[in-house]
Amino acid sequence: MKQKAIVTGANGFIGCNLVKALIAKHYDVTCLVRKTSNVETLKNLPVKFICWNEINDKILFENQDYIFHLAAKVKAKNKRKYFEANLERTKILISVLKNSNLKKFIFVSSQSAAGPCKTKIPKTEKDTENPISHYGKSKLAAENFIKDNCKIPWTIIRPSGVFGPYDKDFLIYFKLIKKGIAPLVGFGEKFFSLIFIDDLTDLIIKSAENPKANFQTFFACDGKIYSQKDFIKSIEKAMQKKSIKINIPIISIFKLAIFNEMLKFFCKNQFTLNFQKAKEMREKYWICSSEKSEKILNFNLKFSLDEAIEKTYNWYKKNKWL
Repeated sequence: MKQKAIVTGANGFIGCNLVKALIAKHYDVTCLVRKTSNVETLKNLPVKFICWNEINDKILFENQDYIFHLAAKVKAKNKRKYFEANLERTKILISVLKNSNLKKFIFVSSQSAAGPCKTKIPKTEKDTENPISHYGKSKLAAENFIKDNCKIPWTIIRPSGVFGPYDKDFLIYFKLIKKGIAPLVGFGEKFFSLIFIDDLTDLIIKSAENPKANFQTFFACDGKIYSQKDFIKSIEKAMQKKSIKINIPIISIFKLAIFNEMLKFFCKNQFTLNFQKAKEMREKYWICSSEKSEKILNFNLKFSLDEAIEKTYNWYKKNKWL
């Protein structure tokens, strides 16, 4: 008998890749989306759809095995909207699932919930959280609510920087390098953790299926530490392209972010580069440890950075994103 799973935020970057990975493992998948959601990324897939305004009906969750909660708002016009999307919706789900027979609730959080490191020593799941953005604080609040109120087994996954097919954030780097330009944030080197989307979806599914992951939190990264130049070099290698490195002062990033904050009152959506994002970009160390996921989940990378970047670049070209 097929395992059954519900995925919230299924039409997003991580969500659509997770749905495809679940289908490949012969799961019966139901996608929980908003009525206004663009579901082009799920086109022609053998999935069912339900809408957020229907989730008060507990019958929808009967006979399901897992729920993967990925729906989130990563940019919003104010703090309230971050918490409405990332905390309040999580509260609603937990309330509906209170007496369900689900095997597990898997919450995909973010490294932002843990906050940056003070040194080049990777942050572990035991370290104190210090989120610095509204997004990070809202995700941590959701994590804490799950820990205190979820009556069924739960697992929390905190991805580091994620890239791969369907991602639009790192696509900006590919487009600029294609033009021969490689932006570097600040003048001092910055370090961060990464994970390729295929490795992330593998880790998420492993965390669902492994009972040792019950009531546990895991960082999701490839276990390596990268600099901005490492990432750019890998893109250049895949594209067989050289680029001019341009350092952008942090003060300039904040000025543009503040300008975008003023413009947001005249636009429908918040800009990607906003004040909250600038605060995160200012930090020197966004690195975390993969030791716990390797030990408990037997997580092993399928792709090196160069292989993952090449796969991403080829997908962008094939789908005419580049």
